[in-house]
Amino acid sequence: MKPSADMLELIACAVLVLVSCVGNTCLFYTTRKCITGRVQASFLVIFSLASVNLIKTLVVNVIRIVYSSGITLDSAGCKVLQFTAALTTSLAIWFVLHLALLYHRKLYQIVHPSSEAASPDQQEHSLKLVSVLWLAGVTVYIPLVVYTSKAASSNTGNGTDTLSTNRVYVDCLIDFGNRQVEFYYGKIFLVLIDVLPLAVLVFVCFWMSLLLSERRKMTYGDIWIGDDDSEVETLRGAKFSILLMLLITPLWISHFILVYFLKDLATCVFTPAVLSVLSSGFSALSPFLLMLVNYKMKLVSFCGAKKQKPMPPPADVVVSPYA
Repeated sequence: MKPSADMLELIACAVLVLVSCVGNTCLFYTTRKCITGRVQASFLVIFSLASVNLIKTLVVNVIRIVYSSGITLDSAGCKVLQFTAALTTSLAIWFVLHLALLYHRKLYQIVHPSSEAASPDQQEHSLKLVSVLWLAGVTVYIPLVVYTSKAASSNTGNGTDTLSTNRVYVDCLIDFGNRQVEFYYGKIFLVLIDVLPLAVLVFVCFWMSLLLSERRKMTYGDIWIGDDDSEVETLRGAKFSILLMLLITPLWISHFILVYFLKDLATCVFTPAVLSVLSSGFSALSPFLLMLVNYKMKLVSFCGAKKQKPMPPPADVVVSPYA
């Protein structure tokens, strides 16, 4: 007996929910353990990224599981599905770009030191930017709530429903009602707000890879000096950002191509499961990439530089009051 498309999608979404919940919960826990004082800018972005991953997992994938199990979505369910899926996808791209820019700046300062002092309000600026990104994402995708509706059942009773292999993608329609709105907002604007940050992300990560290569060749008077804790944290964060780019970019491009040619793939039984994996694969795998990078480097997850306590003087040594 061949598995149905709904069963394959249900299994894929259930696995994604399990893996994502475990990974992002561990990411929250391990990152929180690193915080000993004021929250670093990178921590704020990681917390936001993990939150986006969990929202996608617990809303989008759970709705798909419910739909694949045979429970029909109403119009409100379709609105929540389309809005949350689009919002979390864009926010994930924006937060990865924000993280990459943070570590690119730090890495550039290591490779090309500057006499200018670092901004003391970096955490405050990062918090404001994260808040702006959340607000911008909600504002951009609010129209989807208005334009999304549930399609009327078509192919009932004929036993040859060729669209049954991807019902959740065709039953929840986005009907703009106006060709100009559909073209400029749906086909240009909503695509560009993902494509442009992805293009910048690829460029920034390519630049970081060049800086990392240059960093490995650096010497100080023909003598190589080992990295301190802050440099190790920066190098680790840069490598993690590059890995995130290599994960999120192919997933987004593959999902976009499949959705664009969805009508030609409607009869494929694997289409719903593949689309679910492509759209939610980043939220499930990204926290494990972070833990893998830190394991390879024998460091605790994204803990920044830690101040070492000075060694106490021996008991038999008298410390000078002028020391």
